[in-house]
Amino acid sequence: MVKLAYAAFSAAEFQAPHVRQPKTWLYLSPSLEVEFCKQTDSKQVDSGENLVVLTPDDDGVFFERDGGTTGDNRLPATNPVQTYVDLFHCGGRGEEAAEALLEQKLKPEWKIRGVL
Repeated sequence: MVKLAYAAFSAAEFQAPHVRQPKTWLYLSPSLEVEFCKQTDSKQVDSGENLVVLTPDDDGVFFERDGGTTGDNRLPATNPVQTYVDLFHCGGRGEEAAEALLEQKLKPEWKIRGVL
């Protein structure tokens, strides 16, 4: 199982195209951190970051990702429900982005499935 996935705003960009944010957000397994930093030449900064790496408490964020919409040349994204929760807790414009994801992706899918 790949333990790297787009998260929060970056996942939402694929799931609700009107959600945009200039940073790249990723979930990364702690076991991959050293190699990831080496391969991407990443380092921690106090401000002005363009990459936000989140370390999950468990591997659940890597399961049932974006419904098979991963292209050959991009990372998988978190499941839309996980993306919604992440956005809602991001602060700033996160709640607005979560609402956009809810309206553009989740509710239409739930209507098709007869949940709403």
